[in-house]
Amino acid sequence: MQHKPLPAHVRAEFEAIVGARYVTTDPAMKSGHAWWAPIGKVTAEEKMAPDMPIAVVLPGSTEEVAAVVKCCHRHGLLFRAHSTGYGSSAQVKSPDSISIDLRRMNTLEIDAHNRMAVIGPYVTAAMLQAEALKHGMTCHIIGAGPAHSPLASATSLCGVGATSQGTSMNVRNLLAFEWVTPQGEIVRGGSAGADCGWFAGEGPGPGVRGMVRGMFGAQGGLGVFTKIGIKLYPVPVKGPLPVTGRRPQLGLPVPENVSLLQVVWPDWESQRDASFELIDDNLCFAMLRMPPDHIGWTVTRTNAEYVEQVKARRLSPAARQDALANWTLLVMSRSPAEHAWRMGVIQDILARTGGRVLDLPTEEVELLHRNLFTSIYIPRVLRAAGLGTSFGVLDSLHHWPNVMRSGEEVLEGLNGEDGPLVPGGKEEMWAWPHEGRYFWAENILQFDPADRKAREAAAQGLLGHYPVVWKNHAGVDICTLVALMELHPKEVGRPQNYIREVKHYYDPKDLSRTGEYIPLKVPPLLQAVMPALKPVLTSKPFIKLVSKAIAKNGM
Repeated sequence: MQHKPLPAHVRAEFEAIVGARYVTTDPAMKSGHAWWAPIGKVTAEEKMAPDMPIAVVLPGSTEEVAAVVKCCHRHGLLFRAHSTGYGSSAQVKSPDSISIDLRRMNTLEIDAHNRMAVIGPYVTAAMLQAEALKHGMTCHIIGAGPAHSPLASATSLCGVGATSQGTSMNVRNLLAFEWVTPQGEIVRGGSAGADCGWFAGEGPGPGVRGMVRGMFGAQGGLGVFTKIGIKLYPVPVKGPLPVTGRRPQLGLPVPENVSLLQVVWPDWESQRDASFELIDDNLCFAMLRMPPDHIGWTVTRTNAEYVEQVKARRLSPAARQDALANWTLLVMSRSPAEHAWRMGVIQDILARTGGRVLDLPTEEVELLHRNLFTSIYIPRVLRAAGLGTSFGVLDSLHHWPNVMRSGEEVLEGLNGEDGPLVPGGKEEMWAWPHEGRYFWAENILQFDPADRKAREAAAQGLLGHYPVVWKNHAGVDICTLVALMELHPKEVGRPQNYIREVKHYYDPKDLSRTGEYIPLKVPPLLQAVMPALKPVLTSKPFIKLVSKAIAKNGM
């Protein structure tokens, strides 16, 4: 790891902006901003990112953020925003970088009348949901769980959540916003740009939400977002919510006019057919498909308890491999009459498509209810082993069977009883629909990070899914980053060209640098030959070779 000193005169400028208390070069503090877990690293020291920030600066306002960015410009320093720090997207990518930690900017204001909130970057989803529930509303929480920053999700990062059927996605939940550009200029977009409040992302003022977030986001590559308006959604419950059970198995009672159903179908096709009807009639607030073994981890207290249940064949019906084509359905209504209608239509759909509701113990129903409503699944999934993910299909439900079978193809030989990954189901796909229009699916790769062969298999599963998805016409895979964009299927165009123009315009010196956003320059020769190289770069031998290198050296 590389370390560089912060010149005394530069530190003095930062201290003049934010106060001496909020500038640090302490190695312990800097280490906290350089922690990651790539596939190829296992020891505590090696889990540090390749570059540590020169310093960590903690501004307390948008004006201070802008001044810090301009100070970086004056002295040729790179910078990257850091909110809650969930994932490597907060790490600096150069040894001459400043980490701008936004934890002091945690303002949260609920506008119940307009069903929205105005939040800062260090407000977590758990904080926002807790405050919203006091008014009978909730927010969208992405798969990263309650600890993530909704502002970061809505402005800067790909991320979708299991309640997307009822709470849309943060790419569209973003309303007005406040943005410090890579040049240090303060821009307010949407209604905030006309001093009309935070209620609208388009209309009076700049309307550039698609540019700043789009589908994947710049991940810190377009400056710093400091305040947003974000949509909230009404629910027939008010907080604080009661809990049942004891840690770590906390549940949420199912209230009146709410139902939690665990439903299975005999095959992917019948599940898909039923899904079209469920979303067309807008019957469910949330629909989540989890691999059965992951449900098993959720409803057991420890890994040992799960293994014991597997060996004793005492698994929950929802955790058995004959429950592959499943939905966890959360149905919410505003009155008994409405709920009776919803449940009646659901029963009719199940009867015609071969679906059946599993009979689960109350404890398991309450566990699944709490996990789904709060998106607190992640700690349960991370419990078993190291975790990676692949796929990222966001497309029509027509592709459902193809996507699930593509997951099987990617994991073939990798996670069976004798495979290098953690033993699991055939495809290990998580999936859920969005807004009654399309669905998201991703493939969870569990592995022992201390086992080199397991790390290699995880990298192989991650990289190997691209050619499988393209070959099987399994839908648009949005997790196509950096150089992989040059290989992107021609059906979706060449978005990297437009993204690169935006980056050039706002950040021509690449001071707001990331390793995940588009690079400023790609050699013309490389761009020209990439399509011809695609068969080689997506071949199994090449993917295995790259996976070996990743397992040895890290991503």
